Amino acid sequence: MQTEKSKIASNALAQILGRVAVLAISLVSIKLISNYLGPAGTGNYTTIIVYFTFVIVLADFGLFSVAVREISKNPENARGVLKNIFTIRFLSAIAATILAIVIVMFTGYGEEIKRGVLVAAIFPVLNLTGSVYDMLFQSKLRMINVVWADVLSRVTSLAVVLAAVVWDLGFYPIVLSISVAAVFNFLIKMLLSRGELHFGFGFEWPKIRTILKMAAPLGAVYVVNNIYFKADALLLFYFKGAHDVGIYAVSYRVLETTIFAASYVGNSLKPLLSTSVTSNPERAGNAVSKALTFLLFMSLFVAILCLSFPKEIILFLSNSDFLPGASALMILGSVVVLVFLTNMVWEIMIAKDMRQTLIITAVLILSANVILNLILIPRYSYVGAASANLISEVILLITGYYIAGKVVKIKYDFVRAVKLILLAIFSIGLAYLIKLSGIYFIINAFVVLTLFGTIAYLFDAIDKNSVREYLRSKIK
Repeated sequence: MQTEKSKIASNALAQILGRVAVLAISLVSIKLISNYLGPAGTGNYTTIIVYFTFVIVLADFGLFSVAVREISKNPENARGVLKNIFTIRFLSAIAATILAIVIVMFTGYGEEIKRGVLVAAIFPVLNLTGSVYDMLFQSKLRMINVVWADVLSRVTSLAVVLAAVVWDLGFYPIVLSISVAAVFNFLIKMLLSRGELHFGFGFEWPKIRTILKMAAPLGAVYVVNNIYFKADALLLFYFKGAHDVGIYAVSYRVLETTIFAASYVGNSLKPLLSTSVTSNPERAGNAVSKALTFLLFMSLFVAILCLSFPKEIILFLSNSDFLPGASALMILGSVVVLVFLTNMVWEIMIAKDMRQTLIITAVLILSANVILNLILIPRYSYVGAASANLISEVILLITGYYIAGKVVKIKYDFVRAVKLILLAIFSIGLAYLIKLSGIYFIINAFVVLTLFGTIAYLFDAIDKNSVREYLRSKIK
């Protein structure tokens, strides 16, 4: 029988491996889309996704964290909680999507975006309702089911994109791929949860009221955080237009498709933190401390790639029309490291139910980010947007760990952190030296990243026991 730590490790590892598969599919997809649509078309496509991301955020209410926390504490009430949440999610998704369609029709967006919103309208509805199954799987530490749904739905979406490109079907079939993926994702999760959570609604007003009361503060934080991550694209569209958004989108996709690894580790720790952050803060602190070193190790792989091969990555993902975004990609590569580390701040505060602190922190960081974007984007376009994210994450890292340190004692391993950072700098220098030989960058990247991981392991920059435990899905 698996121990709790073993389940956490295997749960996190399965999600990370799944994200690698999703990342590979996404790379092929963005290559096809950017080459086919060009910067302006890619900008319109990205704007539609960002627009509906806001819809999903507004209709979410922060229910995911509340559901996982409550089910972990009272597993016998899981079905009742989830059925009521399913009702909330479905109704809020329908209402938010209809409102979004009405609003976009009266904006100054072009016809491609307005019609594209109609084509993709099923996406936010099924994304929100389907996430109820994610709550079930996360509470039981079986996110491998979500991984399967994500991978298979992305493959289906890629098939639609490929067909649109091969047969030159135009912009809207590309947008349709978003809705197709949402349908498949929902159906796969529903099938994988049969026997545990039957499709259906529950409406017990006292429970719904209690759930909404608990979720409201987290929902506010969730809204603010996601606006924070998406405001740059909308402001960039407003100030510079679809062309610059398209260039930024390719660079930002690297950040977008890699930061989920951090959330997977954080989500895998949710059940443990929910039950121990108050009753056993030492245990919670130890878990967070180990996770931080592991998160730094993982994030530096991305940073090394982005800082060593920005132009090569842009060309690999798109074409020479998008090369101006290479400088933004280098900045975003550093942002990844900060995002990975600050992820644990939110998990600690959510587990401790620090509602007021969460809201105040999120609002302050969002305000700083928007102000920075308003100052930097008109002058520096996508480089300004990337720089605003970097500065905001530095502020969040410092503020967040000051607050989290008052909840649990985080014994950060500074010796290993310094080793990892120095090894990363060495790896970046080595990558530039190898470039001089003219070796194809993927081979160069493979060599450099393999050396980084191997040297980090041999020189104890990453805890050897932790690596073995994660690889064997056992944390003793």
